[in-house]
Amino acid sequence: MVALENLSKTFNSKTSVVEAVKNVSLRVEQGEIHGIIGLSGAGKSTLVRCINLLERPTSGKVFLDGEEITAMSNRELRLTRRKIGMIFQQFNLFASRAVWRNIAYPLWRGGLTKKQMADRARELLALVDLSDKENVYPSQLSGGQKQRVAIARALANNPRLLLCDEATSALDPQTTSSILELLKKLNKRLGLTTIVITHEMHVVKEICDRASVMENGEIVESGEVFSLFANPQRRVTQDFIETASNFSKINSMIDENHVITRLRPGERILKFRYMEKSEAEALVSAVSRRFNIDVNVIFANLEWVGDAPLGGIISVVSGDSRNIDEALLYLRDKHVGVEVILDNTRVSETNYA
Repeated sequence: MVALENLSKTFNSKTSVVEAVKNVSLRVEQGEIHGIIGLSGAGKSTLVRCINLLERPTSGKVFLDGEEITAMSNRELRLTRRKIGMIFQQFNLFASRAVWRNIAYPLWRGGLTKKQMADRARELLALVDLSDKENVYPSQLSGGQKQRVAIARALANNPRLLLCDEATSALDPQTTSSILELLKKLNKRLGLTTIVITHEMHVVKEICDRASVMENGEIVESGEVFSLFANPQRRVTQDFIETASNFSKINSMIDENHVITRLRPGERILKFRYMEKSEAEALVSAVSRRFNIDVNVIFANLEWVGDAPLGGIISVVSGDSRNIDEALLYLRDKHVGVEVILDNTRVSETNYA
């Protein structure tokens, strides 16, 4: 559906040159929801604006449905852009226009009658669950309702691709969840290929099929969402995961000699992490019974991505050292990553990956 080849975008000023996007190549398949995640300044928004040529790339090519849009004339590009809808963080609604007129705005030069435009707006309002807001003005809407209006407007021309640039960043968590549910519904009902730009990892995990991580203008890591976050290869991805969980607290607790980290002889602090998709099993109770060890969970960060558990737990494990070692091998066979964070046994510290 979308292919980027060696895409770069450079901004020049009198005093500096900024490489906002550097040699990015990416493929997004038809019907996919693809997340692009990165910290502020990573180049995400510039990249998405290059996809529909709101920003013309300095070099490289953009393909939509197999056609190179970077080689199109201005007229061809205007027609192609009708296949692309876009929503933004700040909604960008016209304050002086009623909701239905905001939605119908992209249709004004399409040769439709006023009635046809109004009918299309009503159809889209029903799709985004705002049928009762047809004649109100944006100032009378909540943030979530404004974003629903913006989504309806982006769908006015029946696009095949929807670009979402930090579309939930200005919304509270509950409203964010409802907007993400709407985007998933539209993806399934309309077969709408969607690219989501975000700095929020939970957004990617909630709705995306695949994701790419950006850092300093480059895509440094891509993959299916579960694999990307279950087994991150790059430091920036690992940092995203750590900051979105409470696992990083264990390091400061060890430094501060917190009571929970003052191990007795024979104890270890271990991190268990799901590495592959598998059915959830009662692993803690299973290893406790099977190997006669005690597992005291002190932190947990588990959630479901699709039909598989993602995340892990940090535990204080005590018992016979040989039994603990056997339990770690058992967990490894179950595709659970194990890291020894702190060891107070007579057995030398071992890391399992």
